[in-house]
Amino acid sequence: MELVEQDDLTLYLNTADGLNYHLFRSGGMSGHASLGHCNEKTVGTTASCLAKLYNQPILLVHPYRYSQNYTQNHGVSAPIHNEKNEVIGALGLGFEDPRFCIQAYSMISFIAQAFDSLYLPLTNGYEKHIQKIIDCMPHGVAFVDERDTVQLYNNKILELLKIRRKNNIESELNKHLARLGVGAGFKDKQEAAVTCAEIQVDNEKPYKLILLKDRLEGRKPGIFPSPEGEGKGKGLFTFDQIIGESVLLKEAKKVAANVARTSVPVMIHGESGTGKEMFAQAMHCASPRRNGPFVAINCGALPGELVESELFGYEEGSFTGALKGGRIGKVEAASGGTLFLDEIESMPLKDQIKLLRVLSTGKVQKIGSTKEIQVDVRIVAATKIDLLKHADDGLFREDLFYRISTFIIELPALRQRKEDIGALAEYFIKKLASKYDRGKIKMDPVFVDALQRYYWRGNVRELEHAMERAIIMLEDGETLMLEHLSPGIQQAYRKRTVEKLVAETVQTTSHRQGLLELAERRVIEYVLELVDGNQSLAAQQLGINRRTLYTKLNGKSNSGREVLDA
Repeated sequence: MELVEQDDLTLYLNTADGLNYHLFRSGGMSGHASLGHCNEKTVGTTASCLAKLYNQPILLVHPYRYSQNYTQNHGVSAPIHNEKNEVIGALGLGFEDPRFCIQAYSMISFIAQAFDSLYLPLTNGYEKHIQKIIDCMPHGVAFVDERDTVQLYNNKILELLKIRRKNNIESELNKHLARLGVGAGFKDKQEAAVTCAEIQVDNEKPYKLILLKDRLEGRKPGIFPSPEGEGKGKGLFTFDQIIGESVLLKEAKKVAANVARTSVPVMIHGESGTGKEMFAQAMHCASPRRNGPFVAINCGALPGELVESELFGYEEGSFTGALKGGRIGKVEAASGGTLFLDEIESMPLKDQIKLLRVLSTGKVQKIGSTKEIQVDVRIVAATKIDLLKHADDGLFREDLFYRISTFIIELPALRQRKEDIGALAEYFIKKLASKYDRGKIKMDPVFVDALQRYYWRGNVRELEHAMERAIIMLEDGETLMLEHLSPGIQQAYRKRTVEKLVAETVQTTSHRQGLLELAERRVIEYVLELVDGNQSLAAQQLGINRRTLYTKLNGKSNSGREVLDA
């Protein structure tokens, strides 16, 4: 390079404190001769001062120098960083010939980047030791940064995923990890084949530790075994594990089981917490694609600008921040299996067009690519809203709606299948008793009645949380009572019970005179039963004072009821 051959070239290091070291001088002189403090106060504004201040490479030509003490006319400098990405100084070049400005700028930028890349192993020497340690582990190991880029890996993971060393290893690993589900929203996940744990020290950016278990050997990389293929409980739900005997649920299971044998797109419609992903997994396990991948993505959990890259993938260099080697998308990762698109109503319109083309042609095109890749994927979408009305409002493509809704499976809300609540509660008791190391737990009839009378806006998910709260509040007891439920459920139960009492009074009374008094009397009797005859508590729950309650009680006709005054 012509620049290096110049007689007036100087390479120097300027520390964060402004101390200058000459690292190289053309003409045969080199070394670490200190020049003392060369900060902005002592020598004026220089390229290294600006590079440290703005944290970017700076070119400063002669007319803009603030100091007349420099014999060289031009300077270029770039900041260098420690392992925490903090600026610790700047590397600079001084030269006289202005023709080499661009060349010098590129050279010092490259040298600074090389320093940053080598800083950690050069200063600490940890990398080789860590590599030797993870190479001794019996399972595949990979460390992934916050951008889902592989930073460190062992030989075992290459062996399990059958990655050849002559390939671009980091790129191949990124592709396989995408198939295993590593991507946006992947955190603390455990599956049959892969475990992922997030590691964060203090306020530093988090890393993910990927552990690939040895039993993956001999299988197709990145494919989780289905429950029906290798026994139940391996990670995906089956129809047998969907609890309920109500007519509406049985009908939904019947339709889903029939359509599972085909590859047509399916739309699952239901409120939050009704089990849409559970049905999607069960359909996958009952389908001819059961040995293929099941890939799930929540369109509502991703920022709009990330949906396209997550779904369709991208090529290296296609946009700022794109990973080296590119990345496959969820559509390609699900080829041969099922792609579950939850909250599909949140998908941006521009991405709906690309999904429509995938469904029409069976091909996907990555961002930044001119080639289309053949894929064989079954789409199962889920939504909790009326998508057709959403399309009428211009928020969803009507042509895509008809493409993905060949079959629409309606999942009933929990309040529409109250006969299943008892069985679900029993299931959650067994599950949570194991979690909290509890013995046998029973349910009081009033407790069960309160569960069945509640509205359950959050459906099965809300029921599970209610059961967990009740078991925690049970402490050392053995029977779940009404008071173990949340105040909201208790209040709703008492309100509905009073409404039922009033309704029964109206229906069973032949004469209409004195109807209000009779209904009031039955409500008072009901509340007194709840509090074991304690008039003070009864008055408090009725929202009246004790004297008013006493007056109403004395005004009763032959009820024959003995009132216990606590």
